[in-house]
Amino acid sequence: MTKGIITRTWIWGIIGMVAGLVVAGVATAIMLAYGGTYVSARSGNGYDFVPTPGGTFWSTVVLICVGGLIALSGIIAQFVAWVGALVNSYQLQDKMWFLLTLLLGLIGFGLVVMIVYLIAAPEGYPEKARSAAPASANAPRPAPPEDPFPRTA
Repeated sequence: MTKGIITRTWIWGIIGMVAGLVVAGVATAIMLAYGGTYVSARSGNGYDFVPTPGGTFWSTVVLICVGGLIALSGIIAQFVAWVGALVNSYQLQDKMWFLLTLLLGLIGFGLVVMIVYLIAAPEGYPEKARSAAPASANAPRPAPPEDPFPRTA
């Protein structure tokens, strides 16, 4: 993956995660407001929510599930972008970017490390292509194939 693809994947992952959480949160608020009633708790402290199995309740349950799936797909996209960043940074001569991306991502600083990576890290694939280009430029070229049907005048 190039750094541009990694950036787009990560940003779409953030957008998907936030959108999914917003959908699930709004649906939860609607369910708690209109999908049931509150009764006094048996312990005497506070209230318990008792759902009313109707259209509003089940519609909000479906929206909560859909929002959760959207958020999960955004998280998966962010993970794919992080793995792409690892592969891309491994291509660099200096392995410091790879180690920082790997270790900080593993200990829970994935958001911070990806923001820093996307802003400051160099592209890994062009460096690899640059180092491989001179070797292929000096390689002997094969002779063109002979014409199996020569033209006679």
